Amino acid sequence: MRHLASLSSVGLVVLALLGGASGCSSDSPAPPPIEETPDEETPDEETPDEETPKGTKLPGLKGPVEVIVDDRAMPHIYASSQHDAALMQGYLMARDRFPQMEILKRNVTGRMAELLGTVSASALEGDVAARVIGYKRVADRIYASLPADAPEKAVLDGFAAGVNVYIAEVRSGTSKLPQGAELLESLVSNPAAFTDWTPQDSLAIGRYLSYALSYSAEADVALTQAMAASAAAFPQGNPRAGIFRDLWSFAPAREVFTREGLSSEGRSAESLTRGAKAHQRGLSQAMLPSSTVLSNAQGFFDAARRLRGVLGDESRGANNWVVSGAKTASGAPLLANDPHLSLPSPPLFWYSHLNTKKAGGNLDAEGISLVGVPGVMLGFNDRIAWGSTTANHDVTDVYEETITEGTNGAPATVRFKGQQVPIEIITETIKVSGKPDVVLKLENVPHHGIILPKIEGGAVVPRTASSALSVRWTGDEVSNEIAAFLGLNTATNAAEARAALTKFKVGAQSFVVATREGEIFWSTQSRLPVRDPRALTYDAVTQTGLSPAMVLPGDGSYEWMGDVEDRDLPQDANPAKGFIATANNDLVGTTKDGNPFNDARYLGWDYDLGHRISRITERLQSLADRGGVTPQDMISVQGDHRSPLGALLAPKFVAAARRVQEERSQPGTHPDLAGLVQRTSAAELDTLRQVANRLAAWTYETPPGVNIGDGEPAAAEVSDSIATALFNASMLRLVKLAFDDEIAAIGRRPDSGKLARTLQFAILEPTRLATYNATRGDTVLWDDLSTTNVAETRDERIAVAMMLGAGYLRDRLGADPEQWRWGKLHTLTLASLVPSTTGESAVTLPAPGSAMFPTGYPRPGDNFGVDASNFGMSNAEKFSYENGPVQRLVVEMTPEGPRAWNALPGGQVFDPQSTHHADEIELWRRNKAPSLYFTDEELSGHKVSSNSFVP
Repeated sequence: MRHLASLSSVGLVVLALLGGASGCSSDSPAPPPIEETPDEETPDEETPDEETPKGTKLPGLKGPVEVIVDDRAMPHIYASSQHDAALMQGYLMARDRFPQMEILKRNVTGRMAELLGTVSASALEGDVAARVIGYKRVADRIYASLPADAPEKAVLDGFAAGVNVYIAEVRSGTSKLPQGAELLESLVSNPAAFTDWTPQDSLAIGRYLSYALSYSAEADVALTQAMAASAAAFPQGNPRAGIFRDLWSFAPAREVFTREGLSSEGRSAESLTRGAKAHQRGLSQAMLPSSTVLSNAQGFFDAARRLRGVLGDESRGANNWVVSGAKTASGAPLLANDPHLSLPSPPLFWYSHLNTKKAGGNLDAEGISLVGVPGVMLGFNDRIAWGSTTANHDVTDVYEETITEGTNGAPATVRFKGQQVPIEIITETIKVSGKPDVVLKLENVPHHGIILPKIEGGAVVPRTASSALSVRWTGDEVSNEIAAFLGLNTATNAAEARAALTKFKVGAQSFVVATREGEIFWSTQSRLPVRDPRALTYDAVTQTGLSPAMVLPGDGSYEWMGDVEDRDLPQDANPAKGFIATANNDLVGTTKDGNPFNDARYLGWDYDLGHRISRITERLQSLADRGGVTPQDMISVQGDHRSPLGALLAPKFVAAARRVQEERSQPGTHPDLAGLVQRTSAAELDTLRQVANRLAAWTYETPPGVNIGDGEPAAAEVSDSIATALFNASMLRLVKLAFDDEIAAIGRRPDSGKLARTLQFAILEPTRLATYNATRGDTVLWDDLSTTNVAETRDERIAVAMMLGAGYLRDRLGADPEQWRWGKLHTLTLASLVPSTTGESAVTLPAPGSAMFPTGYPRPGDNFGVDASNFGMSNAEKFSYENGPVQRLVVEMTPEGPRAWNALPGGQVFDPQSTHHADEIELWRRNKAPSLYFTDEELSGHKVSSNSFVP
């Protein structure tokens, strides 16, 4: 307590914190609810413990708290208990981010229509989706399960109390909502709608993040629909029969894994087929749910996708890695972590440093906190550093339920293991601004979960069919992830970190940890169900059998049989190669044969293509072989902008264009290209040659090639930039030329990763495809279904795409190829999560009306690169992106403690008038990660304000 008392003698009041440092306007008044005590300095004396503490009164505190704010607006909170640290964290986070927190809370708890009911038609649909998934219901159960003396309960309660101190200030008018939050002003005068923050709100937001990273019901249904539609469009005997295996392949695009094979043997081969032979059935049209049953869920999935979009689209994910001290320049291990989620302004995460050690406690953790959630989610303490990426374990199954309606008031039932099980009814009431309440009667199958309702126009349509889909997801059950993160916050070694992770059950993550003692380890700790072997009979070649990746019968034959033991989950520690890396990839190679369902242990099926892990591994291996790895090397790898598809495919583009030129100069040299040459103008053929020359000179680096605020780029960067634009404009048109005819016939579109993988295989390894034709020596996918008298070939399609790509750039950027710069297309705009009532939000970055960046920040990178900036493979007119690294953390865990570097994609503060609203984006967009301040010595030269708070 002596440290806290002595810090209070600085004599600075809360006004300094509420001015420049926290981001509120400098003229914001001091809040009356917080009363100040006399602040008389005693410079040469320690304040006795029994003396009245000096500082600003903050309701709810149990002891004194000191807050130092540094020049990057990170608060360093020194408290005597975790409760008080969390309370102060909640208060300061709300001061910096309340509008964003309020909107996120309403999205997650299904209360947007209460605010926007008469303004936004999609608000009610989002609320219905949130109530169906039930983040708030499970949050209520989690909170109720916590013992009264649980540390996590104290933290949740303290955080909520701190947020509510700020809410009280807003209600009283002593704190004003910042510019950009005008939509929320109506709440202030509506006590019924402007409710206090609750601990359950924080838990619901945490579960929402878990959902976004693990709930795969939509993917399961979409895959089932794709299989049925593919078989109907191209039945057996058709040259394209088997196209489902090509367009929706389970195989990785790059066969690079975090480790080769599982860490233990797991189930035997015999156990895999136990009972399966007797129940093996071909996955025929008759076995699949009807198209009506599948499509009835589409309205829900559409609403849920929009809801989930707050956290990112299909490209969300992460990179992380750890390097052994044996390979580093300092002898200390290194950790790097950059999660990929949506990029709003301000970002989804907020810097904080929580310390109770100086008062005798065990907490000294720094890093990023998810807005609305207490503690440090990703970061480091004085003994360990940790990071995470999504592991993509399969923790969701969708079941087709056979329903019998009840009579004489009895509930409807589902058939399960030969019995009729009553369906439960869950009632949810949604308040809608300006309209009557909407009351939902959700059907719940006790042993599976919620039956997905049909949603039309924001309303749930009563079920009339005798079949429907239910979803079982591990996130529907009580777990305690906050205890896992609080455990990491205070862990002192690898053993304690592992013990903390045993409490992590939902939203499977690949955690990497580096310790002060020099250890590195990786764990995919989570709850992973063991499926009945009868659910794992799918054959990827014949496309028969059942798998958890598709809708399963709900009759009780394909259930969960327990959980995979912790020791059997993918993991590793201190490997001989000197590093461990993960990037949402297939971690141990279960998809290498194209079938993730036939291994000793089923883990999952929907993994990243493998381009990121391939490049990261390549670079880390090179660095490890060289030795002397530095933190700057880690920052360089995080900012790697080499084009993975460009490096693989551009040489084939060049070769195809040169074959066209050979046919042009010597007709008959390449008969498959004769028609193209004959129907193409000389000017276009000249353009094709020029595009090929540009691509031949490309280094596969992807700079923007425009002034990003640092001056004009070098000539080499401009050249690479133009080549990047040409390749990507051509590639997106090639995808359309190659696959859009089949996709139209099927009526289902694969996601960007699947399209990229099929394109890669079609160009580089066509024999891998089910549509390979030995007579043609290629896949039939190149042949356009609509041209019955022409057999299009690979090189013809590539050449046409290259000319179309150049034409697109000419139309969009002008006739001068020197102006076809990647940074004019590949841009990033960070939009506010809080809808604007006055047009474009002042919170948006770049600032609306920016003269230098009118269409967003020009950025390097392209699809599937390490520094994630995916624009996708489906829209040939769009090259901007919205998802990417929400931090770029690097930590060196020296024997003396951590040294850390980081940058956020935006600013620490919501208020656009704050100096800390956009300062971090100026670092992040240039791929710079300056040092963080952790120790007293590091902080001393960067302190902006120091403030004392007392009960």
